Amino acid sequence: MPDPFSRRTFTTGGLALAASLLPGGPGWTQTITANASLQKPDPDQDAASLAARTDASSHLTIEVMINGQGPYHFVIDTGAERTVIADTAATALGLQPGKTITIDGISSRITVPTVRVGALSFGPFVRNNLSVPILPRRLLYADGYLGLDAINGTRVTFDFQNRALHVEQPKAPVHRVDPGSESTRVHAKGADGRLRVTDCLVDSVAATAFIDTGAEVSVGNGTLFYNLKARNKHLATLGTMTLTGVTGGEVSGDIIPIERIRLHGLAFTNGNLVIADVPDFGMWKLRLRAALLIGMDYLRQFAAVTIDYRNKEIRFEISLAPPRPTPGVEIDHTV
Repeated sequence: MPDPFSRRTFTTGGLALAASLLPGGPGWTQTITANASLQKPDPDQDAASLAARTDASSHLTIEVMINGQGPYHFVIDTGAERTVIADTAATALGLQPGKTITIDGISSRITVPTVRVGALSFGPFVRNNLSVPILPRRLLYADGYLGLDAINGTRVTFDFQNRALHVEQPKAPVHRVDPGSESTRVHAKGADGRLRVTDCLVDSVAATAFIDTGAEVSVGNGTLFYNLKARNKHLATLGTMTLTGVTGGEVSGDIIPIERIRLHGLAFTNGNLVIADVPDFGMWKLRLRAALLIGMDYLRQFAAVTIDYRNKEIRFEISLAPPRPTPGVEIDHTV
């Protein structure tokens, strides 16, 4: 029986661009986060403002200590159910081997080893007793990925303007990249960190959206494409893109133009989506409903994006500098 997560990465032209780790298929009842003991930081340490750097895929990475050793540079992946570590880091640390598990890749199932991590820390936050899958560093393009088992219950700010990550307790004051900048908040639903925005329209088609900071490109499912074609029979594709999983296999997706994606009072204009039924949608039980994941190609339009997992709220702060031409960004405060 496969372990309840899959791993996929989006690539184009041979360059690995993103990765996500998600809950598994129907009938599998194991709770992935059950093996994580979540510790709160000391009362006088409500936040960790961690200097970020850019990895080979242009992700912001933060410094992570593993069993008191490091630092190692991890990507924060809001679409990932579970933290993973690169094989090179696991070997360097001499981590104790765990069981071998079967995982669902983008097109097939494979087996991967796991290791036991006694303590994983970033800033004042500590996560204890994790069973962490190992994946090849040459495909992760980082020492590892922090998933929801590490970041759930926190508030994470992706500060693109200042190239930093801020991991805070939700009770702490909201970190502002620029006090004078324009911002909006979007409410989300979900549990265990699996936040989704149901107040979403894609060119007038109702859809469900979730934020995936591990995905370089934004992806819509086949149901969304079907509904868009029903409203616009002249909708044409712009080309194709290959989505390749870090565990092996690949699928091809069609690129389509999108005039407007609205999330409550926030709108993206004149953007593109890749249409592909990647495992994410099935595992979030969204394969039969119009849905999309919003990746870093859209999120980098902002000065900062803050995801508050406890209060189920996403805050978008517009940069003072105009965003790149595609997609555009609009905020409607009357909504």
